[in-house]
Amino acid sequence: MTEAIHVRGLRVWAHVGVYEQERRHGQWFELAFSLGADLAATARSDDLSQGYDYGRGIAALQQQARTVCCLTLEHYSEQILDTLEACYGPIPLAVEVSKCQVPVPGFDGSVAVSRRRRWG
Repeated sequence: MTEAIHVRGLRVWAHVGVYEQERRHGQWFELAFSLGADLAATARSDDLSQGYDYGRGIAALQQQARTVCCLTLEHYSEQILDTLEACYGPIPLAVEVSKCQVPVPGFDGSVAVSRRRRWG
């Protein structure tokens, strides 16, 4: 897949983490996702109905973040892929989920998980 729509910097508040307080209180995550697609028809026609409305995926992931509760970024990423697939069907998908504040003493960075489905 050489063409794709990329969405980056989607911040959501979700209840994901190994520690109970992370799941109870929630925390910020940053999401990025890619929709693999042939963009030529939309590029020629300027007609969104021939392509993918990325706003649909953003809204679906914002809604999903309100209800998700799990331990691992890996499981959360699987749920994100499921949500995107429900929006767009079985197309090539990629997602990156970053935990903005990691509860590791002395570590100020982020941790991320990247996953793909049907990406060649």
